[in-house]
Amino acid sequence: MSTVLAILKEIAQAPGLLKELYGDLAKPGVSQVGKALGSVLGLGNTILWPITLMNEKANIALKRNLEKYREQIKEVPEDELTEVPPEIGVPITEKLSYVTNEELSNLYVNLLAKASTFKTAESAHPSFVNIINNLSPDEALLLEQFRDTDALPYVEARLVKKDNRNQWLTVAELLTDLRVDKLAFPDNLISYLSNFEGLGLIKIRKDIFIVNDALYDPIEKRNLPLFDLIQYSKETHEPELKRRKIEITSFGQLFIKACLSSLKDQIQQEN
Repeated sequence: MSTVLAILKEIAQAPGLLKELYGDLAKPGVSQVGKALGSVLGLGNTILWPITLMNEKANIALKRNLEKYREQIKEVPEDELTEVPPEIGVPITEKLSYVTNEELSNLYVNLLAKASTFKTAESAHPSFVNIINNLSPDEALLLEQFRDTDALPYVEARLVKKDNRNQWLTVAELLTDLRVDKLAFPDNLISYLSNFEGLGLIKIRKDIFIVNDALYDPIEKRNLPLFDLIQYSKETHEPELKRRKIEITSFGQLFIKACLSSLKDQIQQEN
């Protein structure tokens, strides 16, 4: 190891780094941070934190994200803390030095906090870091609507041949009740859902639906006028809204539990 890297590693492992980050070592939660991240400080990108803190923009991002982490674990008794595994801690701390989007940084911080206690460490899977890495800010925001449920309704709008109902033309394949008004790119909704499916968080089912008319009625009422906007022969085809469902996988439910809720919320739910 070069002399420079050796010096940086020593600085990164010292209490002085925590003082630089938090201002006061006696501040509630700082000792917990030191214990939980003890196996991480000095590894990977954390070795460069002293240099990172010299960059104003990076300084703000790192301090803000680590402050959110301190807030989450400050009330955890030290005997309930465990060292964060490097395979989780190293890639997350790297992201915390430059991720500024609130939704994405919350996912990283929540996961890091869960990996910091004996009670919740089992829910913090290393693969979840890569899942977050592959999410856009819009997708992180959209995921909030997948909490506290195992399935969401959607309908497929299509024109079905009257003489052969096994033949149809798809007008719109994925019409949901998901709110998109806060998304930066609402037209990308289908792409976002496809990404969720590719990451193993959901399954877009075409073979089954939720047995609950109340879930589908608003979607169908809102989208029935679609058929008035297209030209088709009413003698040969008729409109149909086929009910389907988006299924949150067991893996997706674990991810949501670990990354979307705070440490305090998860502990309260389990007690």
